[in-house]
Amino acid sequence: MEFIGRFGFKSGRDVDKFEGLQPIFGVTGAPIVLDNAVAYLEAEVVDSLSAGTHTLFLARLVNAEIVKEEGEPMTYAYYQLVKRGKAPKTAPTYQKPEPSKEEPKLAPKAAQKWRCTVCGYIYDPAVGDSDGGIKPGTAFEDIPADWTCPVCGARKEQFEKFVE
Repeated sequence: MEFIGRFGFKSGRDVDKFEGLQPIFGVTGAPIVLDNAVAYLEAEVVDSLSAGTHTLFLARLVNAEIVKEEGEPMTYAYYQLVKRGKAPKTAPTYQKPEPSKEEPKLAPKAAQKWRCTVCGYIYDPAVGDSDGGIKPGTAFEDIPADWTCPVCGARKEQFEKFVE
């Protein structure tokens, strides 16, 4: 999740996304990061089209390689459902939660979920954060102060209580 956050939620103006990595360079000269990859595609942009909130790039495939025979590529559905990743409020894909008709009631301390205000990741005490060494059943208040969001690296202070 830290790797996803590095490329998905941080700006290259603020951090060196390639720090500590050893990319190879493709036939176009573009850096190709093999860390956490099962394959890669390299393409040359031939045209682009504005699509409102996005730009659609049309490209010609110039190179492709399977890096690892074993393993599965991470789909966006897997990221959302299994890793509990969320789109940040600034993303075009962000979906605002439905307003509750009742006054929200906070869950007991052990079950209270917390949301990262940077990327939208939800910390669920029932699940914990195995990648970060946080065991299931650990209340947010009991997580060490130096713990960071497993998706974007935001500090613990950048989380807010989350009511579903």
